[in-house]
Amino acid sequence: MHMDTRDFDELAGRIEGVAEAVVLLSAHLDTCGLLDGSRLSREWREARRPDVLPQLETARVTLGELAKALDRLRVPPARLASR
Repeated sequence: MHMDTRDFDELAGRIEGVAEAVVLLSAHLDTCGLLDGSRLSREWREARRPDVLPQLETARVTLGELAKALDRLRVPPARLASR
């Protein structure tokens, strides 16, 4: 089966949607105290180690992007205490 541009764009959009949902859910769970967002972000970054197979470079880059997105959405503990 050969993917045309439309198929590729749809797949890319679906993957982006799932990634966005994972980040938003992680940030929400972190805010509720049900998940350690800083640890999850750190683990995503550590999964990008250079000793992982070169074929997984795209996955390493994606995990780094997810970690950055989660870090941007996380509420600093000082702001939570003032609520």
